[in-house]
Amino acid sequence: MIFRAAEPSEMDTAVDVLSEAFHDDPVSVWAFPGDERRAVALPIFHRAVVLGALAAGGHLDVAGDLSAAVLWSPGGEEGMDDDAFAGLTGEELGRLAAVFEVMTEHAPGGEYHHAQFVGVRKSAQRQGIGARLLKHGLDRYGAVPAYLEASTSESAKLYRRLGFRDHGPAFAAEGGPPMLPMWREP
Repeated sequence: MIFRAAEPSEMDTAVDVLSEAFHDDPVSVWAFPGDERRAVALPIFHRAVVLGALAAGGHLDVAGDLSAAVLWSPGGEEGMDDDAFAGLTGEELGRLAAVFEVMTEHAPGGEYHHAQFVGVRKSAQRQGIGARLLKHGLDRYGAVPAYLEASTSESAKLYRRLGFRDHGPAFAAEGGPPMLPMWREP
């Protein structure tokens, strides 16, 4: 399978992939309670984050068949326009602000690339596509360390197989689920 940068015309599909992949993620479930509401809110959220990361010099990588997507941003450079979150409720925005705040507090210093979201369509999961797509980005960045937050023990296992190591204790927004910071040397 080919892994490459997403074309601008593929952004809607990549946002759909990320939203589907993160529908049952513990942080998503906490930030956007209720399955029906989450199905509406996640595309708004992911579009805002993707646009912010791309504006900051990030990359959106996809599998050639558009079954998976990874959003990369330069460490500490995730910028989002508040207007991009139009359509989310005040409660949702408050929970997101709490998540972003705790993530910023625990983010490493120095130069690194942040794998913000690694998502695979449910029908293509457990086939190694996400790992290969993530490795594509790791290879591209070469000499620069990589960082991410694992939101499940299963995703942490995958990231460890790719050379990531725990980077401090898990952290969480007040009342939210834990996220495990992970670091990978080049």
